[in-house]
Order: sequence, then structure tokens, then C-alpha cells
Amino acid sequence: MGSMTTTSHATRVTRLLRLATALGRTCFDARRYADAVGTSRWRHAVERGSARMLAAIGVEVRVRGARPLLSGPVLLIANHVSWLDIHALGAVAGTRFVAKTEVRGWPLVGTMAARFGTIFHRRGHRRDALRVKNLLAKLLVTGERIVVFPEGTTTDGGRLERFHAALLQAAIDAAIPVQPVAIRHVEPDGTPSVAAAFVDDMTFADSLARILTRPSIVTELVFGPPIWAADKTRRELADRCRSFVAGELGFDDAPAESKRMRRPTIRRAA
Repeated sequence: MGSMTTTSHATRVTRLLRLATALGRTCFDARRYADAVGTSRWRHAVERGSARMLAAIGVEVRVRGARPLLSGPVLLIANHVSWLDIHALGAVAGTRFVAKTEVRGWPLVGTMAARFGTIFHRRGHRRDALRVKNLLAKLLVTGERIVVFPEGTTTDGGRLERFHAALLQAAIDAAIPVQPVAIRHVEPDGTPSVAAAFVDDMTFADSLARILTRPSIVTELVFGPPIWAADKTRRELADRCRSFVAGELGFDDAPAESKRMRRPTIRRAA
């Protein structure tokens, strides 16, 4: 569970004020670059905005593993624990995301996500999955970097769900690589951070309140080797990405299993 030390009321208020400032600047950038989605200027704005927001609430991002593909198109495939995942990947790679339609309705966050080019989809609807897959393929051909969370939901970080393969067909259609990313959130001492999880009926406000109580949270991104998609099936891609993520997080490779996460070792990026 990590250290039970919590932040003071004054620290939480200070962080909220910093977050409000960061949100204001990011919303300004979102409006400014709404017509430039996918360009280098837009990607830099995403990176700056995401980094500002994480810093404001005491979240540090550390990267290790293979080098993230930061030039040319790529479909990043990651496990999903928290809304922090989006900002961590945004800060590192300036990416677009596929998100559930409900996010569009979140106060402020939904508007900002839409202006930053988030691709919304209706979970559980095959026709909409086909629409999103075709849109992703079209964007990837033009050189975009896009993140998909193929579990289709968030977890508490203590398990890994089956990776749904439908949207990975976009990488095959576009003949571009996919790159798996293992995400974990930990306390500074390396134990899993329960506060980071965004699950069940939790609201964004509930999640933020839990994060603000922690002195700091480390979000670790472990990038795997890129996988060329053109000669694979979407199921093969999904299974290979899941195998990498499972290995990094210490889970059994089989989706049906739900083993406890090993205590991770935090190492600074080279």
C-alpha cells in the first residue's frame, strides 16, 4: 500500500489552484490548435499541456524500455488504469486517443478532449467500432500517432483484462507499426498506488481528490519493441501486445487469470 503519509489541506488547495491554472492554459491551447490537430505544433501543445497538468498535482512520469516511436505513424496499445494514463502518454508522445463517448460529457475535460482531437466511440456497438476503425486507419495513413486502450475499461491495476482486437485492424489496414506500452502507477517507494485507479462508479472529482492526498505518484511507461502490423492478424497483434504488458506488470499471460501485481522496481530512464 506504500506510505500512509498524506498531504496537508494547504498543499491540496495549492495543487488545485495550480491545476486550475494549468487547465486554463491547456484549454486556451486546445482552442488555439483545434484546426491543427496532428501537426507538430499541435503535438507540442499536447505535450506541454499534459506535462503541466501532471506536475500541478504531483505526478511524475518515468519512461523506460524501448524508445517510443516519435516520428511517423504508430498505434500505441496500452493497459488502462486511470485518466492519468492519457496525460502521461500525451506528455511523452503528443498523441491522440480513442475514448468512450461518456468522456465527452465530463465538465471541462470533455470539451478539452474534443478540441484536442480525441476520437470518441460507443463501447459495445459493432457498427460504431467499424466506423472508428476506419477513421483510425485513415488518420494513421496521414502520419498520426494514436493510443488505444484495448481492455475497453479501466482496472485497479491489480489485473489485466483481455485485449479486444477490433480497433487494431486499423494498423493492419494502414500498414503501420503498433507499439505496446505497459502503464503502472506507484508510490515513491515502488508499491502500487491505489489512489491512481479510476474504476467502478468513481467520478472525476472523486479520483482527483484521492490523488491530491498523495505526496506524489510516479506513472511509469514501459514501451515495448514496435510490431509491424501488415503481416499479422488483429488477434495476433492484440495477443502480442498483451503478452508484453503482462510480462512487464508481472501478470500471467492468460487473460482469464488475475494474479496480484509484483512489487515494481522503479528505475530512472537512461
